[in-house]
Amino acid sequence: MRYERNRYVYGSAAPDYDVRVEIQKRPRPVVSEQTRKNRQKAKSMNLGGVLFFIAVMAVISGALFGELSLQARNEALHREIASMKSELNSLKMANEEEYSRIMGSVDMQQIKDRAINELGMQYAQTGQVIVVADAADDYVHQYQDLP
Repeated sequence: MRYERNRYVYGSAAPDYDVRVEIQKRPRPVVSEQTRKNRQKAKSMNLGGVLFFIAVMAVISGALFGELSLQARNEALHREIASMKSELNSLKMANEEEYSRIMGSVDMQQIKDRAINELGMQYAQTGQVIVVADAADDYVHQYQDLP
């Protein structure tokens, strides 16, 4: 049994329907003139909308370009810092090597002999040494002559 426009048809064969014909038979809704104009107006883009869209795209493009340039600058600075750290380490090593070379070439006995024999220096006597209390920092300020 099948349903066919307010009546029942008994049997197993379904009738062939042409969907296009059924759609054409369907009544079209009545659209007012104002609605039609509004729909047409909504489909078209006006100059103000296009200019606003272009302005928004320009702002977004500028922001993206700025972000990319900042990232590139940041990467360049990181590379420069890394090369400067490498240079600093090599200069420190060269400085330590030079200091070791200089300290190795100094003869403390020769300095002591020259200080005593040529310059007339002497070791301090028992009463000549004054012990000064340690300050919190590495400096001692002398406000008056020592006795």
